[in-house]
Amino acid sequence: MIDIVCGGQAGDEGKGKISAYLSYKGDYDYCVRVGGPNAGHTVVKDGKSYTLKNIPSGFLNPKTKLVLGAGAYTKTEWLLDEVKFTGTADRLIIDPYAVLISEEQTAAERNAAHFMKHIGSVGTGLGQAVRERIERRDIKYAKDEPLLKDYIQDVPELLNKSLDNGGQILLEGTQGIKLSLLHGEYPFVTSRDTTASTFLGEAGLGPKSVRDVYVVFKPYITRVGPGPLEKEITDEKELEIYHTKGHEIGSVSKRLRRIGEFEMRSASRAIMINNCTKIAITHMDMFPGNDHVKNEADFTPEAQAFLARLRALSKEVYPHPQIALISTGPDMEDTLVLK
Repeated sequence: MIDIVCGGQAGDEGKGKISAYLSYKGDYDYCVRVGGPNAGHTVVKDGKSYTLKNIPSGFLNPKTKLVLGAGAYTKTEWLLDEVKFTGTADRLIIDPYAVLISEEQTAAERNAAHFMKHIGSVGTGLGQAVRERIERRDIKYAKDEPLLKDYIQDVPELLNKSLDNGGQILLEGTQGIKLSLLHGEYPFVTSRDTTASTFLGEAGLGPKSVRDVYVVFKPYITRVGPGPLEKEITDEKELEIYHTKGHEIGSVSKRLRRIGEFEMRSASRAIMINNCTKIAITHMDMFPGNDHVKNEADFTPEAQAFLARLRALSKEVYPHPQIALISTGPDMEDTLVLK
């Protein structure tokens, strides 16, 4: 069966932590990542922090094999650095048609005012690489890089054979629905769709074997670049709390994130379009007095009120998901599982 992790906001929701937790506590044969290095995922285990641009966050489970699908974009040197950092050379599998971003593509993106100023690109070269792929340019694939030859396998065949034999797959999506090229707040979007359906296609998987779709939310919303925030927070003292305690600094861009209040309307669309079956909430410790809470009954009234609002929303929106996971601190173990 397949479980999918998606972002319900504008990225930076904590998908890395949720993916790492599910993989570490679960029994997945494969953890698959799609998307590009413009979106970093951060995992904290036993006080040690890992920020990953390419390697799936499920790497902490030594039994789980790590896969980059055809919808993945990377740079060879960045990927190999992460392989060394995580010690995962014996578990990494790469689709031959994953794209390798060139220095020329990165330079072209950084020199383009449209990318950098108007839509707030983080300048990794992903947007330019996607553009050239769409234009059928002579781009470089993983299969073309000798340094990656030992990792190349037919990912769709591998994953679907695993499913046929009862295998378990965790599909780790990137960014969030408000950044989707199709369903986001155009033109302040990324270069691809960022919903569960597209993540499946980018990995070479179909919908038949999907068990659960986790959509991840924070009790507030952040943006690294330009774009609408319905109720943006501008008070400097309040922002400082988010930027320090909440670590609201872009993991790739290193920019301070803009902060806004939780948007119920956009959350309902994230639930609907992704066909969310389970909600995961991160950063609940940003409500004062909720650090490292281990039982839902121990949340403060403010936090309880937020959960009640989200539950009321889920009753109104198909497919009526339940809140399944709540994070109350940065470490992977600061996670409540709700039955």
